[in-house]
Amino acid sequence: MPAVDPAPDGPASRLASLYRSHYEALLRFLSRKVGRHEASDLMHEAFIRVARSEQDQIVLHNERAFLFQIAANLAVDHNRAQMRRSRLLMPVEIDDLLAVADEGPGPDRQAQGRLDLQRLGAALRELPPRRAEAFRLSRIEGLSHASIAARLGVSLRTVEAEVSMALDHCADRLRPSRIPD
Repeated sequence: MPAVDPAPDGPASRLASLYRSHYEALLRFLSRKVGRHEASDLMHEAFIRVARSEQDQIVLHNERAFLFQIAANLAVDHNRAQMRRSRLLMPVEIDDLLAVADEGPGPDRQAQGRLDLQRLGAALRELPPRRAEAFRLSRIEGLSHASIAARLGVSLRTVEAEVSMALDHCADRLRPSRIPD
């Protein structure tokens, strides 16, 4: 079967002419945007889209500008896709992350922590008001003993004693109870 030559002024002829006249410039343009290897693929995709536009009978006033705009859009899409891929974790990276041991406390330790906190609150409520205040200012507010003494209007030695007795009281209340054998 003989090959049929397209009409010299038909769409295929215009596309071939566009290809010949802008191939090098378009390849350089895309190479600057995405690299040489990807540029070749994107360039061919740009020409395919120009060919489709001719099939859709879109009237082009400046085929070169249309071709380069398509190529620029393809380059932007390609770079966006590359960015998305670079942000995704590879399966090996996911496996590595899943293999990392959880250093946080397990449910049993969390439950024990909540129980200890409740017991500490109960122990603090048992303290005399000045002792509880000295403890709170020292251990929770982080004030120095001298600042606490000035605030409470007592001596430094009294603050040291109050904080020490509060710590001893809380330690006794939080100590696990021993069940006799």
